Amino acid sequence: MEYQLPRLTKMWTHLERQAGGQVKGMGEKQIEVDKRILRTQIGALKTELDSVRQHRKQYRNRRLSVPVPVVSLVGYTNAGKSTLLNRLTGAAVLAEDQLFATLDPTTRRVQMKSGKEFLLTDTVGFIQKLPTTLVAAFRATLEEISESSLLVHVVDISHPLAEKQIEAVEGVLSELDVEAIPKLMVWNKVDNANDPQKLKAEAAKKNVICISALTGDGIKEFLDAVQTKLKESLVRVEAFIPYDKGDILSTIHQIGVVERTEYMESGTLVRAHVPLPLARLLAPMRKHAVTAVH
Repeated sequence: MEYQLPRLTKMWTHLERQAGGQVKGMGEKQIEVDKRILRTQIGALKTELDSVRQHRKQYRNRRLSVPVPVVSLVGYTNAGKSTLLNRLTGAAVLAEDQLFATLDPTTRRVQMKSGKEFLLTDTVGFIQKLPTTLVAAFRATLEEISESSLLVHVVDISHPLAEKQIEAVEGVLSELDVEAIPKLMVWNKVDNANDPQKLKAEAAKKNVICISALTGDGIKEFLDAVQTKLKESLVRVEAFIPYDKGDILSTIHQIGVVERTEYMESGTLVRAHVPLPLARLLAPMRKHAVTAVH
C-alpha cells in the first residue's frame, strides 16, 4: 500500500476533465478519496503489526523462563526450511514453492535420541534487496533470530544461483547484527543436484551438512551437528541448587552437560555446561555455590 500511494496519480488520468479555473476534475477528486482510504488502511495495518510484535515478545519472554536452547532456521525464500521443520517435528507448517510461504514464525520442540532437546523456529525466507518498507512487516519473525542459541542457514544447493542466495542471506544477517550467534550451514535438496556425491565430498571439506528435508537423507548427521554446535555454545557454571528446587536440577541434566554433582546437607552443588538463558536463571544460585564450597 505504501508502494501504491505515490503511484496513484497515473491511475486516474483517464478521468481528468478540467473545467477551467480552479475547478478540480473527477480524477483529482477520486485520487484524494483513494489516498485517504489507503492512508487509513496503512495506519490500521501498522497498529496490527505493533500488536503482533508485542504478542511475539510475550511468547519469547515465556520461553526464556523455560531455558531450552532455540535453533532458528534462516535462508533464502523457498530453500526448504518449513519442509525441514515438518520433517523434524511432524508439524503441519505450510511448505509451498512460492515467495514468503512462511510469514509467521513457527516454533516446535525437537527431542534427540540422546534425550537432549531444543526449540526449532522457522523464519521468513529472505530475498535479494528486500525493500525497506517490507522489513517492518517481517520484523516479528526476524526478531526471533536475535534470541537464538544457533542459526541454521538452509541453502537450496540445487538452485543455479545458490551462491548469490547465500550472499543475500548473509547480507541480511549482518544487518540484523547477529554475528555473535553460532551458525551451521546446511545444503538442502542434495537429491535434486546433478552430482550428489561430488557435492557431499565438497561439503565435507567445508564442514557443511548435506540433507534432503523431503526424503530425510542426512537428518541424523544434521541433528548430531546441531548437538555439537549447541554444546560449543554452552556456558560453564557452578551452582548450589536447594533440594526444594529439584526441577531446576532436572532441567540442567536435560539440556546441559553435567560434569560433577555433590550432595550436601541442604542442596546439590553442581558443575555443568548450560545454555546462556539457563546460566542467567542460575545467576543467584551461583553466588550461593561459592558460600557452600567455603
